[in-house]
Amino acid sequence: MPTPHPTRATRMRRVSLTLLAVVVALCGGYVAACALVPVPAPTVQLEAESPRVFSVDESQVQDAVDGYGRPSAVGWLDGEEVWANDDEAHPLASITKLVTVLVGQEAEPLAPGADGPTHTWSAADTEIQAALQEIDGIAFPIPEGTEVTRKQMLSLALIPSANDFATAYAHSVFGDNAGFVAAVSDWAERQGLDSLVVREPSGMDDGNVASAADVVRIARLALADPVLAEIVSTERVTMPWGIGEVENTNPLLGAMTGAVGVKTGHTDVAGYNLAAAATGSFADRELTRIAVVLGRDSQEGRARDARALLNQLGDAPERLAVASAGEHLGQITSIDGQLIELSADETVDAVLVPGEELTRSIDAAAADITLTGPAGEQSVAVHRDGSIEDPTLLWRLTHPRELFLR
Repeated sequence: MPTPHPTRATRMRRVSLTLLAVVVALCGGYVAACALVPVPAPTVQLEAESPRVFSVDESQVQDAVDGYGRPSAVGWLDGEEVWANDDEAHPLASITKLVTVLVGQEAEPLAPGADGPTHTWSAADTEIQAALQEIDGIAFPIPEGTEVTRKQMLSLALIPSANDFATAYAHSVFGDNAGFVAAVSDWAERQGLDSLVVREPSGMDDGNVASAADVVRIARLALADPVLAEIVSTERVTMPWGIGEVENTNPLLGAMTGAVGVKTGHTDVAGYNLAAAATGSFADRELTRIAVVLGRDSQEGRARDARALLNQLGDAPERLAVASAGEHLGQITSIDGQLIELSADETVDAVLVPGEELTRSIDAAAADITLTGPAGEQSVAVHRDGSIEDPTLLWRLTHPRELFLR
């Protein structure tokens, strides 16, 4: 018998079922695609400045220095900035001795706590000593043949400012004055001390000159050397050979809280000079400040001006809030409109002095704030007010443009 042909109704049912299967398949594929397609990362929008630089106004320091009519300069031990009211080179007098011992320490370092090599006082030393005494230089005569340690030579050169021992020290290290002068010239060039000229080691030659700003830099180098820093902060010391107790010529040692040196100087041409330093605690941060005054009319004048500048510099540090707990930083927004506020997790203060900077950088993705400043690097957590959830399937199904057209 012939195969019966399907009726029209049957054919329509088959087509409908096929179309339904296609639709179901397409819908299933769409649902699967919507469910599986990765969503983009949430958008981070910082509203706080990043990076942000914190600093302290320098004008008050410059104003303080500018208030003096004679050459003056100030700076911090830990730093590079110097504020001065005069760029000219001036006679150093016995501040020269700081240069002498710094150059000597570089050539033949004396270790902390050591006495160092022994120098035998020679006929040449005695001859130089007599010549210095004739021009009113500070000298402590000792017999020829006396053995003197390196520590004793440095102590006499820096504490009572002995010109004879400063010269003997320089010659013992460099052979003679020419060798010493050549070493100073090379050292000054490497240290960037453009104004410094030294003709002999004691300071009696008024051709030994430098700017007040460079003297601040020289004082920094001296205080950074533990051996020299210890000596220049010593108020008095007892020496052998009948010399007895000698006192430091620095008028601020023992008279000003925190004073730690560094060197006086005086000749008729130079006037009265003083490089002074003092330490103190400023909002729990230990700082050493340096002041240099040149060409004053009296010992009292140099002490007064140096003390005043150190005190004025002590007013310059400021405590700044570089991060505050709850401080709004920005927000994170997901593709489906979820929003999370970002804020600093804790309060952090920093004590800055003029010339210093602290940089704050925010990495919201890493939930981290990085503070980079004089004390090094510190991290502060970023607080997220909630968390981002995956978009719902319903949202995915109804937002194909956001999912597929990006």
